[in-house]
Amino acid sequence: MFKLITAAIVAMCLWAPSIHAAETDHAALREDSLQVLEAQFGAFRTATGQLSEASRAHCAGEMDEAAYEDAFRATWLAWAPLDAYQFGPVEQNAAVLTVAFWPDKKDFVGRGLKSLLAQPEDSLSMPETIAAQSAAVQGLPAIERLLFTEMAACPAIVGISANIENTAIALYDGWFAEDGFVDLARSAGPENPFFATDAEFTKLLYTAIDFELTRIADTRLGRPLNSYDKPMPRRAEAWRSGLSLQIIDAQLAGIQMLLRDGFGNNLFSPSKFWVDGAIDDTRARIDVIGAPLGSAVSDPLQRARVEALQTRILDLQQQFAEDVGPELGVDTGFSAADGD
Repeated sequence: MFKLITAAIVAMCLWAPSIHAAETDHAALREDSLQVLEAQFGAFRTATGQLSEASRAHCAGEMDEAAYEDAFRATWLAWAPLDAYQFGPVEQNAAVLTVAFWPDKKDFVGRGLKSLLAQPEDSLSMPETIAAQSAAVQGLPAIERLLFTEMAACPAIVGISANIENTAIALYDGWFAEDGFVDLARSAGPENPFFATDAEFTKLLYTAIDFELTRIADTRLGRPLNSYDKPMPRRAEAWRSGLSLQIIDAQLAGIQMLLRDGFGNNLFSPSKFWVDGAIDDTRARIDVIGAPLGSAVSDPLQRARVEALQTRILDLQQQFAEDVGPELGVDTGFSAADGD
């Protein structure tokens, strides 16, 4: 009997998400989370440096197109997790617009590139030239357009990739250099303009996760899905390069890393158990779609799989709101999804 009672208690502890852990150590969570963010921003900085080198090599005839496209894809996927952090240095540098200008309802990228390519050719490889142009031509969508259309990619991709590298360095330094945003995160108090308490940094990151799930479901999937009778495949982000679903997967992987390695030590065992598994399940649904998002939304079977992915992400968001947020003692605050 004693063994049965003990087993029942253990089972309750393993499966009941309503059982809360001890009070969250927000200072420890902050330090764990900052390690994740430093790795993510560092990965983007490294990838942009490699892309900049690849652009010079490709335009000099020293790298073939396939190898260059690999470097381009790796850079976009390194950026993808950072889309969630639309505050601090990302906001101050307008990086969401300059690195990954999207949605682009009025084809600002195409129009901006026509204007850019009218500049003297010897100026196009200079990041200063790119930085003086519209945000739409300063980042990855502009490189994608040059690579996957008849426009002349060289030497413009040299200047654009160098400009992206400059932005990546500014983001990393804005966070982690002396007097960076990390110092604000570590000095919560009444004199701090951003964080009155350590819990407010936890809330900021939790809100970033919620925002990114909204952005994936409503925008990255919702825009190309549109309606059954009128899918909009060209509304998918990065549809020309076929990266749309890989970007979503990289964003989910970034959320998973933050939850596991940043929040994990403050989540009770049931939450740890289902959070990682739930995100794994969601990412697995991407693999079974079986086609790039741009074409999948127009195929009945594949569209159903895209819709199932969208539903799963919304369910995941609801689960977080009911379990993870309360367990950490935070809820969502204002985010970029709430408007200007």
